[in-house]
Amino acid sequence: MSMPATSPTRLLITLARAAGKAATSKFRGAGWTPEYDLWAARASICERCPLQVVKCGKSYCGQPLLRRVIRDPAVDGCGCPTIAKAKDPTEHCPITPRHEPTAMQGPHRIGCDCKWCDATRQPQILPAAA
Repeated sequence: MSMPATSPTRLLITLARAAGKAATSKFRGAGWTPEYDLWAARASICERCPLQVVKCGKSYCGQPLLRRVIRDPAVDGCGCPTIAKAKDPTEHCPITPRHEPTAMQGPHRIGCDCKWCDATRQPQILPAAA
């Protein structure tokens, strides 16, 4: 499969966004930023997803970002480590429960149809909080 042509600007934006997410994840690990209350439920959804890839003992949503920088998140996953992504209260899964691209875009995602938001609306499928 050939890589799609892309601009250097898009590449830099993607890498800058990833660096910001990585820094926020480090802050979250140090307790400086909040983590999502039901992150374990989100992570369990990721563990059952066909997009999940395990590299060097770490679970990712698709191939790790630096292995495939330009991607379609609904097809290739987003490349984020799943545990870090699940702990971020601003993140969403890139696909619906039917494995289609999510309809909502942007940071606020009112009415989001991603796997995580769908599971939140159906609490009977979430594991019990510890």
